[in-house]
Amino acid sequence: MSRPRTVIVQNPSIVLTTLACLLKSLIGFNLMVDRHSNFKLETMGSPLLKYKIFHVLSKYTVRKANLTIVTNEFLKELVETWGGRALVLPDKLPSLSLAERVDLPGKSNIAFVCSYSDDEPLDAVIESARLIDPEVVIHVTGDHRKLNGTIVSEAPPNVVFTGFLNEGAYQSLLYSCDAVMVLTTEENLLTCGAYEAVSLGKPMILSNTKNLREYFYRGAIFTENNAAGIAQAVRASIFHSNALRSDVMALAAELRNSWQVDFDSLRALIDRHLAEQVQD
Repeated sequence: MSRPRTVIVQNPSIVLTTLACLLKSLIGFNLMVDRHSNFKLETMGSPLLKYKIFHVLSKYTVRKANLTIVTNEFLKELVETWGGRALVLPDKLPSLSLAERVDLPGKSNIAFVCSYSDDEPLDAVIESARLIDPEVVIHVTGDHRKLNGTIVSEAPPNVVFTGFLNEGAYQSLLYSCDAVMVLTTEENLLTCGAYEAVSLGKPMILSNTKNLREYFYRGAIFTENNAAGIAQAVRASIFHSNALRSDVMALAAELRNSWQVDFDSLRALIDRHLAEQVQD
């Protein structure tokens, strides 16, 4: 059986990537890691053993890989600081072909893309609903059964917890809403929901982080992660909806073109540098 000359792995999983790094030393192949935003930088000072192990393996895999693909320049610089080599390739805009128009209850409807992760300011979103027109409905996606029951029962009437949606229903919800809201407290995260909003031509309400502002620089209202700011962003997204829709369509065309250029550069880099046998 011939040995592979180039191996590509996706991280997560950090375990799979670590195994690939160990095999690289034994077998001698080129290793490319599709890392994107999986760095858990907010846990770097944590005393928990699982995070200490994660960060040891994180730095080890960055050093051992021939190339690590990340989503933004900050993470590229971080990888290089750790002794690795990186290339920026943001996510490709998804093809959301299952989206269909569905009837929704609000005069205006906002989809809050939520996975109930610690970085998502759900409490602030719920509180913001009390500050806006009660006919504006915020649809919170994701399986809310993991929440404390009182959070759902005490939410205002214009907050709808959708529960888990299959792919078609999820795409249709986003497509039928007036804007898509995706919020995070993490500074260096390009959120999947924002890519989905752009793909569907929907105005965005995003957290006011440097990377989100720079990448999704058109068709978005940016907000701090507090109730007053979110409420104001919701109002602005409705008031400026026509201009935002026009801007997000233009942004979609730009991102598709720029992604193809970046992807072609990556392919050229693989052909030029990673097709040769590694000499450890």
